[in-house]
Amino acid sequence: MGLAENSTQVALTCSKNERDMWSEEAANEGFSSRSKYLYILIQEARAYRQHGVLTDRRSEERIEELEAQVEAMKRRLENEQGTPRFRRELSDPEYLELFLEETYKTLSEIMQEVVECGVLDNRVRKEVESGLYVMAGKNKVKYEPGWGWKLVDSNDE
Repeated sequence: MGLAENSTQVALTCSKNERDMWSEEAANEGFSSRSKYLYILIQEARAYRQHGVLTDRRSEERIEELEAQVEAMKRRLENEQGTPRFRRELSDPEYLELFLEETYKTLSEIMQEVVECGVLDNRVRKEVESGLYVMAGKNKVKYEPGWGWKLVDSNDE
């Protein structure tokens, strides 16, 4: 068999149907042999895997995460621009449709997305911060930049 000097043969076992399918694909793609076609496919798959484009389920999950973040950012921008209004948004069917897809989501998942999009952020954040500052004024909590808030124990006083 006329192999190049630095080449070796690799045995591959598959069904006859797969072999025929690969031969047909190789011919359609303009390859002179099925072996060259398979070699190129393997190299492409290796490159995809190394660069994170084609990996197992984790990549799909990451893509879904990023898409959800993009949607959340769009909703946050919409909210910051003032349309639609806060009270109406939470019960507005058109607004709720933004969080729904063709697959089922639990109420917890929908709530998480609503919270992450920022629609509640301004209103809730101001109330929580106000409460924390009142508690700090009464020496019930302590704030440390970079760490956050904590209850004051008897040793901190």
